[in-house]
Order: sequence, then structure tokens, then C-alpha cells
Amino acid sequence: MQLESLKVTNFRNIRSTVIRPSEGVNVFFGDNGSGKTNLLEAIFCLCLGRSQRGARDIMMVGDGREREDSAEPHDFFHLEGIGRVGGGEVRLSCAYQKGGRKKITIDDNPARVSRLFQHFSLISIAPEDVALFTGGPSLRRRFMDLHLSQASETYLANLTDYNKSLAQKNSFLKNNPGQECPFDPLLVQFGSKIMASRQRYIHFLKAMAPGYYGQISGTDVKPEWPDFQFDYKPNVPFEKIDEISEVFQQKLNASRRKEEILETAVVGPHRDDIDFNICGFPARGYGSQGELRSAAVGMMMGAANFLESRREEKPILLLDEIFAELDDKRRENLARLFSSFEQLFLTTAVNPPNGLLKNSRMYRIQQGEIVQE
Repeated sequence: MQLESLKVTNFRNIRSTVIRPSEGVNVFFGDNGSGKTNLLEAIFCLCLGRSQRGARDIMMVGDGREREDSAEPHDFFHLEGIGRVGGGEVRLSCAYQKGGRKKITIDDNPARVSRLFQHFSLISIAPEDVALFTGGPSLRRRFMDLHLSQASETYLANLTDYNKSLAQKNSFLKNNPGQECPFDPLLVQFGSKIMASRQRYIHFLKAMAPGYYGQISGTDVKPEWPDFQFDYKPNVPFEKIDEISEVFQQKLNASRRKEEILETAVVGPHRDDIDFNICGFPARGYGSQGELRSAAVGMMMGAANFLESRREEKPILLLDEIFAELDDKRRENLARLFSSFEQLFLTTAVNPPNGLLKNSRMYRIQQGEIVQE
């Protein structure tokens, strides 16, 4: 799985550029604020139809400067690219205009965003990933959903159907007080499958991420008590997967009055969480910045392994300033982990480890302009 070409027009501060990435490591260097992160966001948006930073489409439209040949301000962005998936070529485009809807094409045919997930898989790693531990539960649910949706078309369909049913239930609760909600069976149907998939995913990560954490931090990994531990915390507690539907329905029944009073659904996977611990203490309050960053990379590397195991090909890896503020030992440890990826995009304002510079293609970014060195 590789991206062979990328054309960016009016995306954040990148006015217009065309790049043809190498099959291996692509390094984009420049000062802070030059547009390095924006380039990775453009790649992510082209391949998966959304921002890895959770930004709305309108926020990714250019910075409003006027064209040289027109008095009209920019009010759109346009991304085009060619990818190679499973030995075949795929042509992609993603365009958005203010006041309109995002338009996706695959091989020149209109497509839904969900179709992109069938073609590409990407892992994005950035310093702000520590919010996985310090932020709210919605960030941890997004982490699970993003990677499970890339791994399984069925999961993405169940998630889409669940969210539609959840919105319908919330509307019903606001407008039909005291009446039995007709959308609960749909929540149970789709929500049970979502929680089962999340349970299996976290189980997979628990066997992978602590080892990566140990490799990055240089600590010994103790299988019986690793420094980095975590558990899936479903809103509907269950012991066996085949009992989720029954337990889900029971909790819905017990919470019916509460939901009527609050006029919102309080039971289901939209309230799931993950509990993280470092050295036996909650990661949120205990972990140092270095430990949290190592843990975040460990989770993302575990996610990359999960995608590779399900799709039988390596995902594209996006690394945004990942080596900043790390000591030399951790930087070299990270470089060894990343060297196994078939295609990697790295942004940096500092010199990356020598292990990643071999056979790499270098680009300089300055005020949104990208030039190959």
C-alpha cells in the first residue's frame, strides 16, 4: 500500500503543490508553522476523507489569500492522488467548497467516504497523541473506531448504523416523553457488535503495545506485570461476548426512566472508555511526558500491526514531529521500529535519526511551498 503522487490545491497554507513520494521514507523539514503538519493532514484526508486531527472540512480550506489571477478569495480545497493497493493503481480525489458537501471520487467515479477505507489504511503518530491518556473518553473511542473501521468494512457499517439509530433515539426522547423508544432494538443490534469488536481489538493491543512501550523507553518488559497496561471499559459490562445483547437490553430497561428525564441515551458503546495505567498508576495523573509519548507510540504501533494482520499489507505511516524533545536513545529506538514500514512520511524541524535517512527522499517546506532537495 503506497501513495505514488499527491496534488494539493488550497489546503490550509499550501496553495498548490505536486509531489511524487518515494516508496520508502519521505522527510519533510522546515520551521514550525511552515506547513509540515498540513501536508500530512492532506495525505490523510485524501486517503480516508477526513482529518486525523478531527478538524471540520471548512477548517481545512485555504487561508483566504486571493489568487494571483482573480479577485475572489479561496473558498475550496482540492486533493488528488494516485495510490497502489494490492498491485493495482487507484486514482483518488477529495474536494470541498464552502457551503457545499465534500466530493470523493475513486477512479473518476463518485464515492462515499466509507469506500476510501476499503482501499487505504494509515497510521498517524504525533506529539498530541498523549491526549489519548489525558483527554476525554471521546478521544479513546475515536482511536478505536478509526482503526477498526480501516480493518473491517462490517465494523464501519455497524458504527454508521449505530450512530444513526442513536441520533434517532435522542430525538425521540426529546419529543415523545413517557413513550417506549422504538430504536432500542437497533441500538442493541449494532451496539453489541461494536462492543464485541472493540473487546477483540483491545485484547490484540494488550499483547503488542506494552512490548513497543518497553522497546521505546528502553525498559525491560515483564509479561506478568508490564509497565504499561490498559483495559477496555465498555459502558455495558460483560464477561462473555455472546451475552452482550442480553446485558445491553437489561441495562437499557434499568435506565429507561433516567433517559426520559435527561432526554438522552445513556447506555451503549457511545459511552465506552479505555483505562490506562503506567507502573500501576493511572496514566493521566502519573505518567511523565516522555512515558505518555512512548505509550502513545506503542498504541499506534500496535494498531499498525492490527491493520497489517487484517488487511495483509502494511499501512502508510505518518509521523509528525515525533522526534522532537526526545533523547537520542529514544529517537534511535523509534527509528528501528519505523524502519519496517514500506512507506513513511516524516515531518521534522530537527535532524531525524540516521537510521531513517538511508534511501530517503527529502523535501523542504517554507510557508506552504514544498521543494524536493
